[in-house]
Amino acid sequence: MKKSLIALAVAGVVSAPAFAATANVDVYGKLHVSVSLFDDQPNTTNDVQISSNASRIGFKGAEDLGGGLSAIWQLESTVVLDEGSGNFATRNSFVGLKGGFGTALVGRHDTPLKLVGRSVDLFGDTMADSRNVLGGGSDTRANNLVAYMSPSFSGLAFAAAYSTDLGATATDLDNSSVYNLNATYTNGPLFLGLGYGDGDGHEKAGFGTHWRAAAGFTMGALKFVGQYDKRDDDNTINAAAQPGDFDAWMAGVSYTMGAMVFKANYLDGDFDGVGAADPKQMTVGVDYNLSKRTTAYALYAQGENITIGGGAGNSDQVAGAAVAGDDDVSVISLGLMHTF
Repeated sequence: MKKSLIALAVAGVVSAPAFAATANVDVYGKLHVSVSLFDDQPNTTNDVQISSNASRIGFKGAEDLGGGLSAIWQLESTVVLDEGSGNFATRNSFVGLKGGFGTALVGRHDTPLKLVGRSVDLFGDTMADSRNVLGGGSDTRANNLVAYMSPSFSGLAFAAAYSTDLGATATDLDNSSVYNLNATYTNGPLFLGLGYGDGDGHEKAGFGTHWRAAAGFTMGALKFVGQYDKRDDDNTINAAAQPGDFDAWMAGVSYTMGAMVFKANYLDGDFDGVGAADPKQMTVGVDYNLSKRTTAYALYAQGENITIGGGAGNSDQVAGAAVAGDDDVSVISLGLMHTF
């Protein structure tokens, strides 16, 4: 009912014919803020920071075309709650078709490889997002993208995408194309995912092929997750852009007790180049579900050679080595999330 009223209010600012065309608009979003106390801040930065963490608002809809076919669309925008800014359609925004064959879309969207990792991150979109270590490569939201997502075949599904631009720029550039594939299997408590990315755009960004494998298993109140990434360094354009091949892994566990979810994970990355700075991160935390849509949480994260908050693009971030000669960084973060 509330979503319908919001959609009515949005449609009310346009003419009557436009309202008729957008009457099926759904409004959704996620508002997520945190107050964080950092260690190893540079002298010019306050140790306490208030951050908006991947907050967003979106509009989506569908039109029945008959024969089981629907036209679909979505516009999703970043909202920076702590500093009063944002950008329109910067998140997954597209137009497409959906039917028994699956879903085809054109626009801007998470790559299939990225989607595999989002399924197993216990601290996703917080200061301790796993992409602080496991990000980069094809783990991105690509511009100028054409994608296909299959229906589920008894839990098995596939996705493929082609982009003329990995996301570093907003234009179609020559020899910058990237393709991505994934296969996922979801059956009750078990999730398995495999992702792959490659293309000329990888070499321009300083790396070669990108593989990702992820798994999750729920056993009663316990949930176990894991992820492994491998990025090859066959870059011939800018050999200094990546210091050798990169291998990284993550292991995590959570335990649900009533409205509380206790969780922890550890991430470790390794470059095989000489003198490379290897990233690491350890996180412990607890969520308290105030309702199905509102969650409060507390976490502590400590890492080396990482940027706390960098993985999710949070509005405030602190990098290791902020203090000269010290690559450690840590944070205590208290947050509140509300979805609608």
